[in-house]
Amino acid sequence: MILASMAFLTAVLAAPPVDPSHSVDVAQAASGGEALVAQQPTGPAYTQALTRLDDRVAAVETATVTLVGRPLVDLTEAASRTLFRPDLVDDTAAPVMSGLTADQLPDRVLGARQQVASGDVAAATRVVEGVETDVLLVALDLGDQSAQNAAMTRLLVAADPQVALLDAAVGATHAAAEVRDVVAAATSAVQARDAAAGITVAAQQIAVTGDEAAKAAVAKVEEQARSTDGYTNGNIPLKVLCAVAFAPSQRLRCDAAEALARMNAAYRVDFGHDLRITGSYRTLEEQISTRAAKGTMAAVPGTSNHGWGLAIDLDQVNGYRSAQYAWLKAHAMTYGWHHPTYMDEGGRGPHEPWHWEFGTSDDAGTGTSVPITVGVAAPTAPTVTSPAPPVVEQPSVAPAAPAAPPSATPTPTPTPTPSSSPTASTGPSAP
Repeated sequence: MILASMAFLTAVLAAPPVDPSHSVDVAQAASGGEALVAQQPTGPAYTQALTRLDDRVAAVETATVTLVGRPLVDLTEAASRTLFRPDLVDDTAAPVMSGLTADQLPDRVLGARQQVASGDVAAATRVVEGVETDVLLVALDLGDQSAQNAAMTRLLVAADPQVALLDAAVGATHAAAEVRDVVAAATSAVQARDAAAGITVAAQQIAVTGDEAAKAAVAKVEEQARSTDGYTNGNIPLKVLCAVAFAPSQRLRCDAAEALARMNAAYRVDFGHDLRITGSYRTLEEQISTRAAKGTMAAVPGTSNHGWGLAIDLDQVNGYRSAQYAWLKAHAMTYGWHHPTYMDEGGRGPHEPWHWEFGTSDDAGTGTSVPITVGVAAPTAPTVTSPAPPVVEQPSVAPAAPAAPPSATPTPTPTPTPSSSPTASTGPSAP
């Protein structure tokens, strides 16, 4: 599975505004080409351009229905150019980049329909492209968060077919986004969400029907995930953490250390040497000194995922272009590790190709990461008949109750603040 960057979206958003005074073929404008034109209300080229825009909006509608899981408000009248409503037109609309959710998409689709109905090809093309970008962002976020939330639970059921399906679906989401296929991206993202739910169901069933060894494995995962509860960020005793097997001077939460050792074994086969770790658990004092040295490039002391023993920094010479980074992007999730999406080359930053996390779920819109724990509490009956949520829940000191069915989009993570345990959100990890 490859969680590709969103650099292609950045390019779209960075494109200069269109000068409607330029006169070129309107069919190029409707096809999403670089040359856009002002309204030309006559001729077959103009009609063809609007038809293509109609088709693109129809694809966005289909993708939005897939993501929100329900029919949109009736857009039939809005689609009719004879019922054009200027009050719904926003020819300067731009993609919503921060905190974007699927629930925001229907109104934006309606706005795109209205803009096409206005007959202004150049303005309509800008708006349609913006809504397409919004759909792709939501699909990517859903796919990535589904994978992140399942990263720990999948370790319990590695042979379950839903694991392979999850990886394939996330990869397909990114591949579709690269070519701006909104329907395929939305479909694959929902498949990823459902596969993650299936992984939760499999783990829940182990808690009921598994043999003693399987049940013991579930108990170990839950115990390790909660091993730092009750401590504050950066104030975890070293005896609670575990040394990294191939780098004993580095310490992490024990499940993170074990998973990293397994990932390193696979890495060493391909590269001939161990991963080179430059940072892992950071005490509060170390976070303070890092902040003093690096300023805003480092997390606010007491909010770093280094302070929970869930983050590492690697010695990477060539950053995003290194073979190491490419390998980790392709394989880290298999071992419960991932690179925060907001740190990807096309993300909002900070841009840290060296920074990797275990057992966290990130919000690309706010640029934050939150520790998660395994929610594999036994269901009330061995047979599960409804889909489970995306695999894990935000940790809590009290045992987690069985979760509700999944929503069409991942639950946004709250803005992180320092807390007394990893049961609350944490901020962007320090570099």
